[in-house]
Amino acid sequence: MAAVRLGKMHLRWCDSCNVPVLELPSCGSCGGKTRQVKLTPPGDARPAFEHDFEKLRSLIDGQFGAGCGVAVVPNGRLMLLNKAPDLDRMDEVILGGNVVGAVRYDIRSGERFLPRPRAALHMQSVLSRGWVKVDAGAVKAIQERKASALAVGVIECAPDIAPGDEVIVIDEGGEVVSVGVSKMASYDMMARRRGTAVKTRWTASDVERVADWGPEASWENAIEANREAIDRRVSEATAFIKKLVKERALPVAVSYSGGKDSLATLLLVLESDVSPKLLFVDTGLEFEETVRNVTETAERHSLDLIVESAGDGFWNNVGVFGPPAKDYRWCCKTCKLGPATRLIQKHFSQGVLSFIGQRAYESESRARKGRVWKNPWTPNQLGASPIQRWTAMHVWLYLFDRRARYNVLYERGFERIGCFLCPSADMAEFDLAQKSAKDYARWEKALKSYSESKGLREEWFRYGLWRWRRIPKSVLDSIGIDELVASCANAGTDASSPLEFHTTEAYSPCVEGLSMEGVFTRTLDMDRVGNLLNAMGVVTLSPDKRIAEVAKVTVFSDGPVMIKANDEERLKTKAAKLKEVVMKATGCAGCGICVGRCPNGALILDGRARIDESLCDHCGSCFGPCPVVAFRENQLDI
Repeated sequence: MAAVRLGKMHLRWCDSCNVPVLELPSCGSCGGKTRQVKLTPPGDARPAFEHDFEKLRSLIDGQFGAGCGVAVVPNGRLMLLNKAPDLDRMDEVILGGNVVGAVRYDIRSGERFLPRPRAALHMQSVLSRGWVKVDAGAVKAIQERKASALAVGVIECAPDIAPGDEVIVIDEGGEVVSVGVSKMASYDMMARRRGTAVKTRWTASDVERVADWGPEASWENAIEANREAIDRRVSEATAFIKKLVKERALPVAVSYSGGKDSLATLLLVLESDVSPKLLFVDTGLEFEETVRNVTETAERHSLDLIVESAGDGFWNNVGVFGPPAKDYRWCCKTCKLGPATRLIQKHFSQGVLSFIGQRAYESESRARKGRVWKNPWTPNQLGASPIQRWTAMHVWLYLFDRRARYNVLYERGFERIGCFLCPSADMAEFDLAQKSAKDYARWEKALKSYSESKGLREEWFRYGLWRWRRIPKSVLDSIGIDELVASCANAGTDASSPLEFHTTEAYSPCVEGLSMEGVFTRTLDMDRVGNLLNAMGVVTLSPDKRIAEVAKVTVFSDGPVMIKANDEERLKTKAAKLKEVVMKATGCAGCGICVGRCPNGALILDGRARIDESLCDHCGSCFGPCPVVAFRENQLDI
């Protein structure tokens, strides 16, 4: 997948001290030169905790044999993990300042380790699984041309290799030649079947053959090596905070989520000699450890904690809106933006300066955002981020240096802290959430109930496909499903049930201005809806007629809608027009009242009103009094 650059890549390495060094060309501890660590952008690497060490060792042992895990991941060294773009999740593994492999989560088969030659060389003496031995001719082709290993060149191999497995190619003397992915099962390799046995990913170089993991090191050593960078960042951030507090003369608060970034922001505000209010929005979908961290943090620093809770808002609405998705985040409005707006209006009606742990390296939208901004849905809140240009390593080194008591979930494998069922999370995180979230069984029950009511295939639940309204083709291809979209298109409530339209109460910012999510409670006739949507603009209908788009309005055949506009007034106008179109498309009785309103004669009465697209100029004159809309108005919630 395409790499995304969200800021400067700051991670460097001191080989003498064997520690990461941020920004500096020389180590703050030994004075030696540092070198750039070659990471996949955005390069927001983070520390690995003991849980990560144990999990990775176990994974490597399972793939390549007992003892391989500790050979690759030795004791007494610092390990970093760098999240790289992938279909679900992939973390690059950094040891000794080099990427030695990656942990990739496959939606079908779970996690696997993708070794690079440096890791393979350390496994060489204890390798008992996942190996393929090739003859001298194959070795020459691989080393000189980076060719793949053909079955004809295979001398011997481990007995349990399957197509798609990660394998290590060795020569007749047992020396590592390359690493790659198997294209055949062991039996086919040994039968000398025609074709590729192992597709080469990386070949072993002479440099890698003599490299070791370097001297032992600790995070205390890393802090010492980064003292100048840490102090400079803290000095700049506290100066920014003090200046803003002085200029704005507003009550000061810190929006605290229980995550590392908001904790770093809080500590920086406290170091600026400011005693803020601590604001926490309880979405009702929090981990118990997060809620505990919030309470303990407020008590530890003697801060006033102001909490606004969404209560059962999610559970009360999931039956109406269906599961939230990456491209259909109604939950953010109900569980986060709504309560946040209430909190600000209730406690800071005259305004508040709220410091927020936002970082550019988290996403493209946050990278585009300034360091100080006005809250679009709560104008009396001024948001500011002292750590906007900090990487995750800046944050963690600062927290380690201050011996901060961060959320224990980080030590259990979580990379981010938030709602336990967030659709933006990957399946690897859901595996962790399943073990930690007390309401996860309730969520699984709700998902299964929804899928059964819609007649969705079991794969929709098993592979987490509920996380998209528009499932990417790459995701469907990766799990070998072609017909799932059709099954989604046919899903919906019985056509005889009452048609209602529900929308979220709050609006969130987006590239176009603001966005709103909603849902019609019945499957829609997309031929009819798509045709009458011409009243709003030029319509694009997907080939399977499952999705219609017009004027930044997206309608799905099974009910959900997404609306975008530059401001709140236009958002409401679009929602009202969409409601009218769908009601007319669904319940038109053929009275013809609207036909006379069209100046171009584009409205035709053929049992029911329809639009001749060749004559329609999308003027909207057809909108107006309609018996169907007026009769059902009291059933709609906008």
